[in-house]
Amino acid sequence: MSSTNKNTGTKEQSKKEHYLQIYLPLTFFLLSVIITSVLVINISGTQTQSVQHWANISTVLLIVPIFFSSLLVLAILILLIIGQAKLLKWLPIHIANLYVFIMKIAILIMNSSNKIVSPLINTKSKIFSLKSIWKKGRI
Repeated sequence: MSSTNKNTGTKEQSKKEHYLQIYLPLTFFLLSVIITSVLVINISGTQTQSVQHWANISTVLLIVPIFFSSLLVLAILILLIIGQAKLLKWLPIHIANLYVFIMKIAILIMNSSNKIVSPLINTKSKIFSLKSIWKKGRI
């Protein structure tokens, strides 16, 4: 019977931790966003200068979290690239051959897309050169 008491105690402790670590910060964040929004709406109706001031504040409140999250994503991507580069040196030869095959496919796709676009680029360059010759001839 003591084992069921331990399981019940750990479940209750887990629920407490769940509320403290997830729902409490989430509720605090949502309340702060709602309070800030209500303050911006209420104060913005009084003067145009305060409207601009609160607009600047709300812009900063939107940009700063996006900035830090993008920095975090960038750091994770850099770590993944470095990890992949180190991992490629340690991989068995068959997986390295697979990597080379994938790179050959990527080069083939790039070359074929360049061939598809080249007539358009050549036509534009010829028209530009004819226009430049025409302008030089007139001067």
